[in-house]
Amino acid sequence: MHSDDDTRVPAWRVAGEIPVPFSDALAAWAVAAREALIETARVYGSLITQAELGFQVQSQTGIKAGAPVRKWIADLLGAVTEGQDDGEPLLASLCVLLDQTAGDAYAHALGVAGRSVPADLDSDAAHVRFRCYEFFGATIPAGARPTLAPRVAEKRAARGPARPPKAAKSPAKAAKSAAPGTKPAAAAEPKPKKAKAKPKADPKPEEPKPKLCPNCFTVLSTSGECGFCY
Repeated sequence: MHSDDDTRVPAWRVAGEIPVPFSDALAAWAVAAREALIETARVYGSLITQAELGFQVQSQTGIKAGAPVRKWIADLLGAVTEGQDDGEPLLASLCVLLDQTAGDAYAHALGVAGRSVPADLDSDAAHVRFRCYEFFGATIPAGARPTLAPRVAEKRAARGPARPPKAAKSPAKAAKSAAPGTKPAAAAEPKPKKAKAKPKADPKPEEPKPKLCPNCFTVLSTSGECGFCY
């Protein structure tokens, strides 16, 4: 979601609870976000989640959003992209969803940068991230190359084609495949039936599971609000 209307995402200064136009809040957040993303880029292999970045920019600026991070993160990464110098790789590539995929917010940043959205968004983000690590001075191991985010790579590896189970031989085929001159094994005698086991006692009722935030999956407080996304 991209919030062009200042009234769509309310924002205010925590000190005094003074309302702030969304465009002004976004400009302040973009400065803080750029610093956080550059700090991330200086450590090879580092990533920052959208929820973490949203929490940081609100904390550092003292300006709070009245909507979840997922509602305005694309606008934030777009604003960071607009403010980047020529020749800088897209810092938005370092900001990922909880499952470490690039997500729609990165696709939006690509559009702001004048690039078309590639077929493999996560692979593109991996290459741009690698350039960020190089550009902003991370210590890069010898022989390192662009790689997918760990969770993305793990998920793709798990998609490998599974081997189909071997079909069991029919009795006729099994008899044919037996060595010549050998007789098929006699059918095993039926085993005596075991006594029926006593019915098990009813299991104890499970404790209620804690409610999780649908965006970042952290445990919600008793108020039902997420500390990261609100």
